[in-house]
Amino acid sequence: MSRDLPSIAVVMSTYNGSSHLAAQIDSILSQEGVSVSLFVRDDGSSDDTLDILRSYEGRGLLTLFAEKNVGVVGSFLDGIARVPQHFAYVALSDQDDVWHPDKLARALSILEGKDQSIPQLYCSEYLFCDCDLHPVGRSHLNRIGVRFETLLYEVRVSGNTTVINRALADMAVEAGARGVYGHDWWLGLLAAAMGELTFDDFVSLDYRRTSDNVSPTGAGALALLRFRVRKFLNREELKRITAQLVKLRALYGGRLSSERLGLLDRFLDGGRVSKALAPVRLRQSLPEEAALRMLFLFGLL
Repeated sequence: MSRDLPSIAVVMSTYNGSSHLAAQIDSILSQEGVSVSLFVRDDGSSDDTLDILRSYEGRGLLTLFAEKNVGVVGSFLDGIARVPQHFAYVALSDQDDVWHPDKLARALSILEGKDQSIPQLYCSEYLFCDCDLHPVGRSHLNRIGVRFETLLYEVRVSGNTTVINRALADMAVEAGARGVYGHDWWLGLLAAAMGELTFDDFVSLDYRRTSDNVSPTGAGALALLRFRVRKFLNREELKRITAQLVKLRALYGGRLSSERLGLLDRFLDGGRVSKALAPVRLRQSLPEEAALRMLFLFGLL
């Protein structure tokens, strides 16, 4: 590729993902209008994933870090930490999607006009596909606006669409993985709290739904409802969400605006009624907003 093209590092975390890995790697290496350097951290795979990665590594097409299993959050943050400092932008990649050819060029065309002295995060939408990449629907992550308050109790930043700048990458690495619920959620919170989050209503990739995916997003309304109800009623999950907000305040409370810090204090230290009656919209859908307010009233959050 021409050296005049903007450069970007792509961080992929893999774990037993051999089935569709090659298609994803090929789509990354085929990005148009950018110079891509792919860094892959394998999180202790026991299938053929490492063999596939080493075949690409042997041809000089990626840099591989074969490491022990630390989980998806730790793996991605460790991968970001391994990207050389001269890369101004870092994109995150799952192991079984297929990126559209203009995904990264589109993101950089938007990010390069932003203030790079503050954390910047770009994210977009995607097509839901079956395991054979037949489209079954489109994501609608940003219905009412993705901003600080709507990220406190709901993740609406999809890591596979995310591109971050150096300021945000360094901040996330310095903060570490402890207390982070989700790497993409955490990056979105940091950008929205202390920088800028740009949500592009643009379909950038084919999101392959397989039995190995963690959540049923895109698998149907009933399956998604059952999944979210279980999440809402799981005390340990709710504790992890609170822990992420505690981490945000502990590390960066002094850098938040008074309005944002006051809102965070209200949800972490306020009484049940104060939380339930907070005059801000927190979730994208009204039924889930109502359910969240009930959790506050019952003292579960």
